[in-house]
Amino acid sequence: MSTRGEPMSAEPAEPAEPAEPAEAAEAAKAAEPAARPGAGGAVASRRVIVAWLLSVTRPVLPPLLASAACRILDHLAGVGLFALAAHAVVSCALELADGRQPGALWPTVLTMVALSLLKAALRYGEQFLGHLVAFTSLELLRAQIFSALAPRAPRVTVTSRSGDLLARATKDVDRIEVFFAHTFAPAVCAATVPPAVLVVIGASVSWWAAGAGALTLALAILAVPAAGWGAALASSRRRAAARARLTQHVTDSVQGLAEVVGYGRSAERLAQTARLDREVAAAGAPAALAASLRRGGIQLLVLAGPVAVVAAGADAVRAGTAGVAALAAAAAAVLRMSETVRGVEDFTAALGDSFAAAERVHEVVTAPVELPDGTMALAPAPAHELVWEQVTYTYPGASRPALEGVSLRARTGRWTSLVGASGSGKTTLAQLALRFDDPSSGRVLVDGADLRDLSADSLRSEIALVTQRSHLFRATVAQNLRLGAPEADDLELEEACRVACVHEEVLAMEDGYRTVVGERGATVSGGQRQRLALARALLMRPSVLVLDEFTSHLDPALEARVRESVRRWAAVGRGQGRPVTVVEVTHRLHDIAGSDHVVVLDEGRVVQEGAPAELLVVETGPLRRLLARES
Repeated sequence: MSTRGEPMSAEPAEPAEPAEPAEAAEAAKAAEPAARPGAGGAVASRRVIVAWLLSVTRPVLPPLLASAACRILDHLAGVGLFALAAHAVVSCALELADGRQPGALWPTVLTMVALSLLKAALRYGEQFLGHLVAFTSLELLRAQIFSALAPRAPRVTVTSRSGDLLARATKDVDRIEVFFAHTFAPAVCAATVPPAVLVVIGASVSWWAAGAGALTLALAILAVPAAGWGAALASSRRRAAARARLTQHVTDSVQGLAEVVGYGRSAERLAQTARLDREVAAAGAPAALAASLRRGGIQLLVLAGPVAVVAAGADAVRAGTAGVAALAAAAAAVLRMSETVRGVEDFTAALGDSFAAAERVHEVVTAPVELPDGTMALAPAPAHELVWEQVTYTYPGASRPALEGVSLRARTGRWTSLVGASGSGKTTLAQLALRFDDPSSGRVLVDGADLRDLSADSLRSEIALVTQRSHLFRATVAQNLRLGAPEADDLELEEACRVACVHEEVLAMEDGYRTVVGERGATVSGGQRQRLALARALLMRPSVLVLDEFTSHLDPALEARVRESVRRWAAVGRGQGRPVTVVEVTHRLHDIAGSDHVVVLDEGRVVQEGAPAELLVVETGPLRRLLARES
């Protein structure tokens, strides 16, 4: 949409003239410490993170519980299969040793086949339901991120890095999949299957044997996985942050590929990428080491479990209270529970990354809204009046204000031009009119209503902004145009493009309005991108049109055509015969004679304003000095 997605930033510049370098540098510097949403706040506890994850995914909890049930039954069937096989083998061996004929084995074989088929069905059910829950949960989490970012736009684009947000919405959310698909069911299984099996062993063989098995299983399931958990989690957090820095660097490199290659900085960028990659590996090394040590310890305990059961149950066999075959079945059952233990080991190794990722996503979702939305709706009207009343604004972290005590009025249905040197505060005023941020002091009013009291949707449905850096999506021309007016028909699209003087050029494209413009409008020229953005704003039929250097990429002849066409459109307005309000930010002064009102700014202050003819007769006035500078 033409009114969204542009960050509250220092005035952008066209290629011919740098844009407010001091403000831009200060804003960029200020944004750096707050690059991570929620930076500086305490990390939420694991209990809070788990409760949040379960609350977000409440709609898919029933299949998650069904997945856990399938896993429990699967593991119990596996234990039964092993125990039955061990019991049958030892019984046959004892009968043969005694010179007796072994009994029929086909009931045992049929039972084992049935258990195997049941295990296969339960395994499929667990995997299917677990991953159904996981991928649905990821969808819900991404929706949560977008829902949390939307009320914070466009302010969030200054307080966060785009690459870091991208990493949180993609890689970090993907890592949370471990919690749903590979954590919940194994954890529930580890809490239920071993106690059930050990109770059966104690009742049928020996409680000493059950106790020995319980000891080794408790060490393997609880003690060893917990060892080094804190250090591993801290390592995972550092790795997630380092990975986000790498993602940001790669994003910048890809987006600025032409500049990187053009200025011969490829080797330097590659070296920086390699350094950041090494930082990721170094940050994750402690977690990897802890996982390796845990794996070794758990494997030793898994192998020691059956030995401990046999040793502890030998007295019961000698006393005649338990049979050898039953003891062998108990040892096999404990050995088979190694699968349950491995499930805990696997999710423990990945759980650190999953929790670190969940913390980063939780930061975004729970971060406070920088600009709370108002409750009043701006009533639709043919035009609105904009008033900046004693406005002072300082960019976060900047050492001086970008605007200081600015008061001016853009009257209803008039064309107001904001002019001044780069860094004078023109774009800042325009962006405050869309409430990209709130003034440090003073107010911005629309028809007498403070922007703080108005809902963003109603404000931006009446006011459209066109900048020299408007974004085009990788979509067709028609889809890009309909971003702000999805219901617009083809005739309305063509009419808006005619006003923007780009209709004939669109028709000359390979597929006309169905032509895909490429990522960030890469397949169209800068001038075409600007005029398509202008047509997109006009298609919204705004009551107030804010134009920020909207012809900066056009040659003088085409610029004159576009400007005259927009003036005619503004005079007619929204089809109601009443002119709309236009606020134009420009440093090109040769066309200001067509404006109704001109405001000259210098270093964040209004130094002159009035009708163009009145200002131009003042030979030593600020506007005449700007004209002389332009000449």
